[in-house]
Amino acid sequence: MNNEEDRDEMEKQSKEEETIETQEVKERKNELVEQLRSELRKVSEQVKDSSDKYLRALAELDNQRKRALREREELQKFANERLILEILPVIDNFERAIEAGEQTERADQMVEGVKMIFKQLCEILEKEGVVSFESIGEKFDPYKHEALLAMESKEHAPSTILEEIQKGYTMKDRVIRPAKVTVSKQDEIKKEDDTNGNEG
Repeated sequence: MNNEEDRDEMEKQSKEEETIETQEVKERKNELVEQLRSELRKVSEQVKDSSDKYLRALAELDNQRKRALREREELQKFANERLILEILPVIDNFERAIEAGEQTERADQMVEGVKMIFKQLCEILEKEGVVSFESIGEKFDPYKHEALLAMESKEHAPSTILEEIQKGYTMKDRVIRPAKVTVSKQDEIKKEDDTNGNEG
């Protein structure tokens, strides 16, 4: 009977020890799970932060690429501007030679030859998007015209272009050389009349 009690006591003790061990294991497991959750949260935040940085960097890279593309297109569009500006005085000289040649009958062949060269050169410029624009009769525009002279005129409103001293040119719709012009100004007598009329 004593042995049975001892055995029961030992089994009871063994069960209590198992229960204590099970609780310790559970506690350790819970601590480990909590630790893993904490680390997972940190990693998730790091991943989110890295993802945000990556997306921002990607957007910035895309913006830089677009900027570089725009700048390259702008550069290509106006790359020949310096060359064109050097050619324009040649056209001016051709125009003068044609005008001079047309005033003498003996220069017919020379005039024809110069006209052909002038036409050829104009065609080359037109392919590059360079064209002259008309100014006579237009209202003065400081973006397109440079006034060299001002003349009184009764027939024209003030700031009307009366004469084109040197043609203006655009390249792909941008003025690369303003036209040098003579503009009308108000007749001094009319101005005095207007002033006197206003005072009365």
